[in-house]
Amino acid sequence: MSNEIRKDYLLDRWTIIASERAKRPTDFAGRPSRTAEDKACPFCPGNEQMTPPAYLLCVPSEDGVRMEKDSDTTRTTNWLVRCIPNLYAALTPRKAVDFADDGLLRRRDGVGAHGVIIESPNHDEHPGTARLEQLELVVQAYMDALQSFSDWEYVQIFRNHGKEAGASLSHAHSQVIATPMIPKRVSDELQACRRWLKTEGSCPYCKIVEIERGGPRFIFENEGFVAFAPWASVHPFEFWIVPIRHQYTLLQLDATEKRAFSQILRACFGSLANALSDPPYSYGFHVAPNHGNYKYFHWHLEVYPKLSIQAGFEDSTDMFINVMPPETAAKSLRASLPKI
Repeated sequence: MSNEIRKDYLLDRWTIIASERAKRPTDFAGRPSRTAEDKACPFCPGNEQMTPPAYLLCVPSEDGVRMEKDSDTTRTTNWLVRCIPNLYAALTPRKAVDFADDGLLRRRDGVGAHGVIIESPNHDEHPGTARLEQLELVVQAYMDALQSFSDWEYVQIFRNHGKEAGASLSHAHSQVIATPMIPKRVSDELQACRRWLKTEGSCPYCKIVEIERGGPRFIFENEGFVAFAPWASVHPFEFWIVPIRHQYTLLQLDATEKRAFSQILRACFGSLANALSDPPYSYGFHVAPNHGNYKYFHWHLEVYPKLSIQAGFEDSTDMFINVMPPETAAKSLRASLPKI
């Protein structure tokens, strides 16, 4: 396979697929680095007083699971999923916003919300090894986060796994940041979807699913979702998970799809861990903004393994070099899928 320069499906973003510099999939595998942390993990049961009170808790009950929250002075200890404010928040939850526009020096107050979703009382219950029932609770917590922060313009749900991916704690957790504006990457995707709809009369992501399912970049499919390595992958072993049914937000998941999404998370992250010895990675949900009509958008999850370094060329051009062709990555991930 010769080198190619590929354009993203929709965005004006180009990636050099440097096949002639390609490594074998096994060259990316290595001993995973552990995230440095104190002996007492603040996210483990028994250490709840080390964190702010939970604003949402999944707690076992006789009927299954009930939702509750901590008080200012007491902490629930028998939880399954725990959602808390981030102790070191990037944005503060004030509603008053001050703007300033001094020519090139524009700013606005850093308001918004920043939360943490502690995915399990078990320290190492990450998506690749978690029980399906536990993953369903995590998916429900993601849906609840979208509702909890719906007053803000945009809600970004993301996960960092491993020190190289920016995780300061190794306990299984995700984060939520709500912003008072739509981020540029999301805005660019929305504009591209509108243009495609106007010219082609359909959703581009529905077309992408049609192209990729069963093709050379295909990884896994179940009754609700398809996973594949994107055509112009920026990161080695990058993959996306996209709902087959057109929907613009996680809040449209029905019970069957929530189960199917949990299953494909378990399969794909199990495959990633098997293929590359549990590498560091980040992932982020791309969902429609909270306010406005964005029914033409198609939500999806993008997963970015942290296996390469962005250097001078990437920083100065906004082009990327990926030495692992997505077709090769998908083949390796397909071969490493665990049995569910």
